[in-house]
Amino acid sequence: MTGETFSLRPSDRQLLDALHRHGELDRGQLARLSGLPRSTVSDSVARLREHAILVERTRPPSARTGAGRPAGVLALAPPAGVIGVIWLTHESLHAHVLGFDAAPHAERALDPYALDSSDRAAVSGRELLTEALRRASRTAGDLRCLVVALPSPVSSGAPPSRLGPHLRLDPWWDLGRALGVPVWPENDANLAALGEGTSGAAADMSSFIYIKIVQGIGAGLVLDRRLHRGVNGLAGELAHIHAENDGAVCRCGGLMTTFNARRLVDRIQAVHPAATSMDDVMSLAAEGDPGVWRLLHDLGHMIGRSLAEFSLYAAPDGVVIDGILHNAATPVIDGIREALYRFAPPAIVSQVRVVAGALAERAELRGAAVLARHNMFGHDLMTL
Repeated sequence: MTGETFSLRPSDRQLLDALHRHGELDRGQLARLSGLPRSTVSDSVARLREHAILVERTRPPSARTGAGRPAGVLALAPPAGVIGVIWLTHESLHAHVLGFDAAPHAERALDPYALDSSDRAAVSGRELLTEALRRASRTAGDLRCLVVALPSPVSSGAPPSRLGPHLRLDPWWDLGRALGVPVWPENDANLAALGEGTSGAAADMSSFIYIKIVQGIGAGLVLDRRLHRGVNGLAGELAHIHAENDGAVCRCGGLMTTFNARRLVDRIQAVHPAATSMDDVMSLAAEGDPGVWRLLHDLGHMIGRSLAEFSLYAAPDGVVIDGILHNAATPVIDGIREALYRFAPPAIVSQVRVVAGALAERAELRGAAVLARHNMFGHDLMTL
C-alpha cells in the first residue's frame, strides 16, 4: 500500500533547503537566498503552508526594523501525527510510536519472540502497536504511516527464497490496509545506516557501510548519501559470504560463515558456561576478558578482510560498527583496521575511518523516521 503523498516541486525543495540552512526567514529573504522570483516563492509558500509543511509566525518586536506592518517569518513545521514502527529481530518483536522528529512516545515488546512466520508476526505486531498507541495517549487515527524493520532482505520484486528468514511482505501490506496508512518494510541494517548517516557517527560521511552484529549479522550501504539496496535487496547480506572452506552448507548455497552471533556465543561458552547471550559477551568484553577480546578481534579481522575489497571498489569515507556493542566494539574495530591495512591499498585505507556507531539501540528508530519523512514528503524535512 503506497497511500497518497504530497509531491514537492523543485521550487518547494529550494525553499526547504534555504530554511534548513538558515532557519526562520521572511519571504524577501527566501527569494534572495533561494534565487527564486517573489511570485514563485509566494506560490510555493502557499502550497507548503496548506500541507502543514511550513508555518508562519509574527516576527518578535525585538527583531523588527522600520515602520509599518511587520513581515511574517516562515519556519519548517513538524508534521502532525505519529509514525508506527514494528521491529523484528531474530529473538524479539517491538512496536514503537515515534514523532516525525524520531522522538519516542511509547514502546511495547515481546522478548523472547519466535520469528517463525510473517503472518504471526504481523498479528502480534499490530497488538503491540495498539498497546503502544494507547500508552502514548494516541489513537489509530493519529497514525500517519508504518515502518516495518525486518532482519532479512527487502525488495520490491520477488524476495529470494533461499536467504532467510524468508519473510513474506503480504501480511504487512494487509496490516497497512487495515490501519489505513502507507506501510514500508525495510531491512533493519539499512534503517540503522540511515539513522547513523543522518544524526550519528556517519553524519559527515557521504559514503559508508554500517556493520550490524549484535542482533544478527548484516550491513547497510550508503553511497553518495543514497541507501544502496542492490538486486532483490541483497546488498550487505554479510551472513552469507563464503568464510569457511570446510564449513556447513548455508541455506543460500554457500559455506557457513564463522561470524554468526550465535556461534560466537557458543564458542565463548566453552570457557564461560554462564555466557548465553551477546549481552553476556559484551559484559565480559567490558571486563577485559582476554579470550573474549581475542574472539571479537578475530571477528573484526574477518569482516575487515571482506571490507578491504569493498574499500578498493567504493573508496568509502568510513565503516561504522554496531553501536550496541558499546565497549565490545574496540576489539572488533582493531581487527577491522588490521585487516584493512594488510589487504587494502594504503592510499585508500588512510582515508577510511572505522568508528563505533553513536546511536546504539536508537539507530534503527532514527532511520525509520528518516525513511518515513522521505516517503511521506519526498524530502527530509528535519535535521535530527
